[in-house]
Amino acid sequence: MTKKNDTLRWDQWFAGVIDGDGCFYINKKNEISFEVTTSNFDIDVLNSIKNKLKGGSIKPRSGSNSFRYRVKAILIIQTIVYKINGKLYNPVRLSQFKRVCEILNIKIKKSPFIIEITNTYLAGLIDSDGTISISVSKTNNITSQKYGKEGKIARLSQSRGFNQIYLKITSIYKEPLLLIKNSYKFGTIYVEKKNFSNKKPKNQYHWTIKSYQDFCILYEMLKTYPLKSSKMHRIRLSLKYFYYKTLKYHLKNFDTVEYKSWLFFCKSWFKYNF
Repeated sequence: MTKKNDTLRWDQWFAGVIDGDGCFYINKKNEISFEVTTSNFDIDVLNSIKNKLKGGSIKPRSGSNSFRYRVKAILIIQTIVYKINGKLYNPVRLSQFKRVCEILNIKIKKSPFIIEITNTYLAGLIDSDGTISISVSKTNNITSQKYGKEGKIARLSQSRGFNQIYLKITSIYKEPLLLIKNSYKFGTIYVEKKNFSNKKPKNQYHWTIKSYQDFCILYEMLKTYPLKSSKMHRIRLSLKYFYYKTLKYHLKNFDTVEYKSWLFFCKSWFKYNF
């Protein structure tokens, strides 16, 4: 891979991260700052950004298990703008970006209607806004009473057939998720109706994958450009989940070698206690 292509792929990934967890701030003096926030487990995402942009700071957020990258230097802000111009799709981020470009007198490029399959935007969006988990729909009286990481391991390992792996990206805007589905040609979108108990109720849209076939597609895509967050750990385990389920390891007696392999998988799944 050439240095130019490597830079382009990083920029595409960066745009996905920004659409998920980035933000441009503009104060009353028209001074611009830029931020990206991640969980403690995903500080590698912020380190990649800081190293590539050669500036900014990373600090823990008080009262939160997260870190924030922040930069105010105008030359770095300009670099960010040039890197992601024509690559954003989140309507809120586009609105912020438009105002930034107006202040900097930079012409906005229109983002393509379809993303090429080799585009790493999806990797960035998963790194920032993706959730990969295994839902458990039935527990027993003992495991349901356990708390913390050990409780999660117990509930998953003893859930027998009542579990389902999934990855999802959530947004209040349907269009960016339709872009993902139509561009990468896999996954489904479903709507979660607005909760009127909220002060500002809005529908939520979820792009999600659950099948072995869809996880295989994603796994092959991420071979060429892996996630930089701890979510990559679960991506690597995802195909093993389907393998063990096919062999019914999760249904074996607790003292068998097969079940112990399933138990070890469950412990590995919660290596990072999301």
